[in-house]
Amino acid sequence: MTYEKKKESDLFQNLTMQKKELNEAKERISEVTKELNVYKNKETELNSKIQELHAETQKFQAEIQKLQAEIEISKEKVKNLDLLNERIDSLENEKSNLNKKLELKEKKIEELLQDKEILLKEKSDILESKNEILEQIKKKELELQEKEQKLEDLKEKFKQSSSDLLSKTMEIDKLRKKDESLKIQNDLEKSQLRKKEELEKELTGGTRVISSIEDLFEIIKEVLPQAKSSIRLVLPDIQDINKFNLIDTIKEIPNKVRLNIAAKIDDPLGDDLSRELRNYCQLTNYFEKRIIALFVDSSIILIGIFKGMNVIGIYSELLEIIEILKPAIMEPFIKGIKI
Repeated sequence: MTYEKKKESDLFQNLTMQKKELNEAKERISEVTKELNVYKNKETELNSKIQELHAETQKFQAEIQKLQAEIEISKEKVKNLDLLNERIDSLENEKSNLNKKLELKEKKIEELLQDKEILLKEKSDILESKNEILEQIKKKELELQEKEQKLEDLKEKFKQSSSDLLSKTMEIDKLRKKDESLKIQNDLEKSQLRKKEELEKELTGGTRVISSIEDLFEIIKEVLPQAKSSIRLVLPDIQDINKFNLIDTIKEIPNKVRLNIAAKIDDPLGDDLSRELRNYCQLTNYFEKRIIALFVDSSIILIGIFKGMNVIGIYSELLEIIEILKPAIMEPFIKGIKI
């Protein structure tokens, strides 16, 4: 009996210890569960942070791609900037060359102006001599008229008085001889005047200054029919053709002559005058500068420049002057728009 009690006591102690261990195990499980929950919360937080970091990573990658694109654009801009710098250098060189050419042109113009002053002085001397000859001719003509009148008077007296026939006849013969001498002298002076005029034209190449718009258009009307191969005409406005009655003169120009007209044309397609002119010439719409110009067969040039309401022009057949003024006439046809 004692053995059974002892065994029961041992079992009870053993159960007590197992319960205790079980309770400790439960407490340990509870603690582990709490720790596990803490770890789960931390895992959730870490997952959230990982997602945030992933989003930030994607954002950074997008920004990196944007920066790379901007870098490529910047590289392209730098490349374009290099090209622009090369273009600027080229333009600077071109500008330098043009300035040198301009200096040469200005020097040539200065030389031509000096030549012009010499020619104008010679022209003035010729004109002065011409005026003197004209005065002499006028005096001779008056003297001739007086002699002719005397001759008529003598003829009348001869009819009235036959008694003085011989003396009157002699006087008439004398006057006739004197009259013939005066005529010969008059013809000689006229010949000298013509030679001086021809010399004046040869020296100046027909160069003259025009100071009115009416005179400019009169010269245009006079020169246009003389063209043999080509004409370039520049007007401030296409309506000036009607204003100064040029249309009939243009229509009379032979078909073999190439006619080019540059002018301001407000309505190139709807304007009646423009449509009519296209049957006779090539039109160019140009409105940058207000000038009147004419270039015929590369041998005659006329150009008029406006200053306010006034105009000053020059006409010449002199090759040196033509070469200087030719670019000013060609500019409207280069910069304008062909119609």
